[in-house]
Amino acid sequence: MRLLLVILVLLFFPWAASAQEKLVYDSSSLQVRSFSDSSLQVYKNDRNFQYERQVIEKPSLWDRFWRWFWNLYDEIMSTKTGQVTIKIIYWILGLGAIAFFVYKIMRMNRLSLFTSSETATAYKIESENIHAIPFDAAINEALQNGNYRLAVRLLYLQSLKTLADKEVINWQSNKTNTDYWREISNPSLQYSFKLITGIFEYGWYGSHAVTKEDFSEMKEEILKFQNQV
Repeated sequence: MRLLLVILVLLFFPWAASAQEKLVYDSSSLQVRSFSDSSLQVYKNDRNFQYERQVIEKPSLWDRFWRWFWNLYDEIMSTKTGQVTIKIIYWILGLGAIAFFVYKIMRMNRLSLFTSSETATAYKIESENIHAIPFDAAINEALQNGNYRLAVRLLYLQSLKTLADKEVINWQSNKTNTDYWREISNPSLQYSFKLITGIFEYGWYGSHAVTKEDFSEMKEEILKFQNQV
């Protein structure tokens, strides 16, 4: 039985192999087509059909500046001399910032930051209106009470009223003495105002007591300024 099966396989295999090797030809007709070079060129020149484009963004002037700045910074920091120079610049900027901060604090509060609470006065300067103060009566009352500090302040406020009445300054309750000094256009008057401002600040914000003798000297200078206006 096995022998018969082997014989049948040997007989069938060559016939199957020959059947697979039989070629089948396509008899349909072919039509060769070609593209027009002019049509292709039209599409090539059309940007809508140019898909492979690489968009390169040019850096702005601001970007180029910072690129130059940081390149320069890297070059400086790469040397020992440059590192020392940068540290010096940082120190100068830091000291300048501290000096500016101290200046702003001094401009806002003057010498009152360094006075003790015992020398503080109950006189409310925030509600002052130089156009509503009866200066002669108020100054006499302060002198009778021995409050020479208050008398100096009233004389100074009276000077501000004189400047405002003569339209030399534009008085506002929220302005500082420096603001008024800048508004004075006359150099001589400006210098005198700075002088009496120093006298006023010394007497009003200082931690010492203003004596009768001190007041007499301060009053003389302030009245001299009022006569100059």
